[in-house]
Amino acid sequence: MNDFVLWPSIAISYKQHEIKLSTASPPLSWIMSHSHSDSGMSGMDMSGSSDNSTTSSSSSSMMMMMMMPYLHFTKGDILLFDTVAPSSPGAIFATCLIMFLLSILDRYAHAARRGLERQLALRANQLIVNYPTTFPEDFSATGKASVTLPAAESNPCCTPPQSRFILSHDLSRGVMTGFEITLHYLLMLVVMTFNASYIISIILGAVVGEIAFGRLHRGY
Repeated sequence: MNDFVLWPSIAISYKQHEIKLSTASPPLSWIMSHSHSDSGMSGMDMSGSSDNSTTSSSSSSMMMMMMMPYLHFTKGDILLFDTVAPSSPGAIFATCLIMFLLSILDRYAHAARRGLERQLALRANQLIVNYPTTFPEDFSATGKASVTLPAAESNPCCTPPQSRFILSHDLSRGVMTGFEITLHYLLMLVVMTFNASYIISIILGAVVGEIAFGRLHRGY
């Protein structure tokens, strides 16, 4: 049989069912081409790893710049939405003014909630007072005889509260609760930016709002 040569390093010959292995030196051109390809691959690996490390470090630094977990006056904080990041002095002042007004509105919502609760309580008690109630005339009797009591002449304010479901009352209470919770969470998310100017604006708004509306519907 003829001899078959397999590059790069093994020559195989078949003679009388014997296999002889002999090392043969590959040609110089093959060595040069493979050495160049290996060096190119290693260079690509090195450059790829360096690019990945640079990208990861830059992204982490950008995340730290976007959210600083400490009080600061740095501009450019993302506020509630990705596209809202006040950076100019005018934009920051306008944002602080909006936070101030929202905080005042929150305190007004508290006062309005107290007034709504008092109004709903008065209306519920009025409905209960005007509703006739029947009682048995003689507790030892069979219960067939009964007497209808007239509406109570007492003041509805002094009537004990009754837990009755009234759709209009409970619907109004639910809408008011949703409005209050929306304001609370908006202000909380703004505080979580750790921007001291926004936090100071919210605190000042709460103080002014409580001075203006805190006395309302207190009952004293």
